[in-house]
Formats: sequence, C-alpha cells, structure tokens
Amino acid sequence: MNEFRRMMQRVLKNKQPERLVILFLILLIAGLFFSRALLSFASVAMVLPFLYHTKDIYQNKLLLFAIGLIFLPVLYSGIYSDDKLRWINSLSVKIPLLTLFLGLVYTQISERVWNKLILLYLVLVSIGCCWSLWHYFLDPYAIQQSYLKAKVLATPADNDYVKFSWMVVTGFFLGVKILGKMPFNRLYLAISCILVFLVLYLHLLAAKTGLVCLYAGGIIYLFFICFIQKKWKMGVILFSGILIFTVFTYDLFPTLRNRVQYVVYDFGNYSKGHFLPGYNDAARWLSIKAGYAVMQENPIMGVGFGDIKKAVTEWDVKNYPASYEYERFLPTNEWLVYGAGSGWTGMLLFSIGLLLLLYLTTSKDPVSIILAVISCIPFITDDSLEGQYGVILLAFIAFFGQQKFSKQEPLYEKPV
Repeated sequence: MNEFRRMMQRVLKNKQPERLVILFLILLIAGLFFSRALLSFASVAMVLPFLYHTKDIYQNKLLLFAIGLIFLPVLYSGIYSDDKLRWINSLSVKIPLLTLFLGLVYTQISERVWNKLILLYLVLVSIGCCWSLWHYFLDPYAIQQSYLKAKVLATPADNDYVKFSWMVVTGFFLGVKILGKMPFNRLYLAISCILVFLVLYLHLLAAKTGLVCLYAGGIIYLFFICFIQKKWKMGVILFSGILIFTVFTYDLFPTLRNRVQYVVYDFGNYSKGHFLPGYNDAARWLSIKAGYAVMQENPIMGVGFGDIKKAVTEWDVKNYPASYEYERFLPTNEWLVYGAGSGWTGMLLFSIGLLLLLYLTTSKDPVSIILAVISCIPFITDDSLEGQYGVILLAFIAFFGQQKFSKQEPLYEKPV
C-alpha cells in the first residue's frame, strides 16, 4: 500500500491532481446527461487525486463524520438484512458521496476553472433540454394528452425526469451565481438567455420536483432582497414578475396545464382513500404509507435496507391488493427509506449527517443557501439516495457547486 501511494505521488506531482480532478469533473458532467457508465467511472475515479493528499484527511474530519452518519444506518442494517444483494446495492450506490468528497475537497480548483466547468454544465444541460424538446415537437398533441395520464416528456438521465429536472434547476442557480460576479457583456447576455431557456423548459416539462425547487429558490432569493438587503421595491417588482410569469407559462404550455389537472384529479381521489391503480401520485402516496407502516412495525432498527422492498410489497398486497406490481416500490421519501430500513435510530443519524454536511458546505451567500435547500427537497419527494443520479447530484452540489474561494478572480484572463 505504501509503495502504491509513493507511485501515485510521483504520478500526481505538480498540478497533476488538479488536472485529473478537472478531467474527471468534465467526464462526470457529461455522464450526468449522456452515459451512466461514464458517470460511474468518473465518480469513483475522482478519489485518485486524493491519494496525493492522504495526510490532510483530518482537516475535514467533520465532513467525513457527516458522510459516515449517512452511511452508518445502511451499513449496520446489513447484519439483519436477509436480501444481501439489495443491501450491498444500497450501500455501494452511495460510494460516490465519499469519493467525490475526497477528490474535490482535497484538490484545489481555481475560481476561473470552476466558472468554466459551470459553463460546460450549462451548455450540456441545454443540449439535454433540446434533445427532450425534439421529442416533444415530433408529436406535441400526443405528448400533451399523455400528461393527463401520468406520462411526461422524454428526458436524458435514463428518462428519469425527476432527477433531470433537479439537474436543470441546479444548473440554473449555478448560472445565477456566475452572473452575480460578471460584468455586463456578451457572455453575460448568453448565460442569461440560457437561464431563461432553462426556466421555460422546466415549466414545459412540468416535473413537480423541479418546479418546487425552482420556486423555493425564488422565495429564498426574494426573502434575501426584502429582509437582508432591505430592497423592498425591487422585491415587489420581482414578486410581481414571478406571478405574471407563472400565469403566462400556465397559459402558454398545455403540458403544465394538463399536469396540474392530473395532479388535482389524482389528489382528489387518494386524499379520500380512493386509490386508483395506474395513477402515479396515488402509487407514490401508497409507498409513503407503506414505508411509515413498516417503520412503525420495526421502530428501533427497521427491517434492514436489503428487505425494504419485500416489506413494502407485503404491506401493499395485504392492504391494497388491487395495486399493480410496478406500483410497489420504495417509499418516495428518503427519510422514510431510512426509517423503514434502520428505524428511528437510522433516520436520526441520517438527518444529523445530511444537515451537518449541508451546514459545513453552505456559505451565507443566498445562492449557496438555495443550493442547500434544493439538495433537500428531492429527498422529501423521492428516494433520491437509492439511485446513482441522486447520490452524485448531492455530492456534486455539496463539494463542487458550493466551492469556496480565497480570492475573487475574473471569469477569464484579461487580454495582455
């Protein structure tokens, strides 16, 4: 092991660690939109530059402790999980949270490089949105009607529209962060146009998670302007603009209108206890009820992360036998996943770990706070840490999106 470390130190001399991190970040960003295999490789390989800095690991021991708390309930539940394969999958899928932490925290990236990588992210997420829109324009009427039947527009990220909408919102606020440091020029206008496009796309896609994250971020920013900066007039203007824009997009995009109609109709049924098979939101609510029931039956240690799916399925079969097999899935709430898998003990450890992680990586800047908030929302509406995209997005936001720099640098070098 010592010989391997010495070899890596020879390879990663001078600026090689930074160059490797930049390379892996480029691959990671590309993988988020186009290739799960590339995403897996880049997220795990990110740990390699850390081998040059292993002596510095205790400088961020609190961050390491926070990540450990997220891992711990999954880890110890393996002792009493019958399905070891599912348990190993739940544990291994969270590994990028550790590897991205080690690679990004212990290797310095200049602000100029950080900005350019964000620009790359914005370009790629825009390409992903254009690819999605191409499917829409092939048959817009059929797509619009499908929104009345729990279907949505095709997206990158293996057609996981929830995670893709999260990626789009993340790109939007990272772009806002760049604009706050830039002079008004052509690049400023280009980025502004991309951000407007992303917001319009989010309303056309009409994914609830993405829109909730977007508007939650807008509310936080309005709060900052009105109560921190005391710019009440600007706050009123922005609030009025958001209201007008919301009404405009509702009238402009049939997909958004149909999505709202579907959500209202489905809620009207399952809120009264009428769970109709084939309705997505009803199935998601059933998964939450099942997760809570499983946690209540096993309050201290849970059933084990390997056996959550089995326990949820058994509850569904017993209480709602009319539901379809594909509607029986893990609770669409990460806290309930931890509660069902490791009990109240695991849920508490996970909560402390996640909040500590976000606290340590978030600054007082409003966009930084927004990024922390939009990291939490998908955990409320989905089992985000039980899949590759959710884990990597959390790590990407926390350890790359929340990068802190010792000095301000221009986006590009000034010409000599």
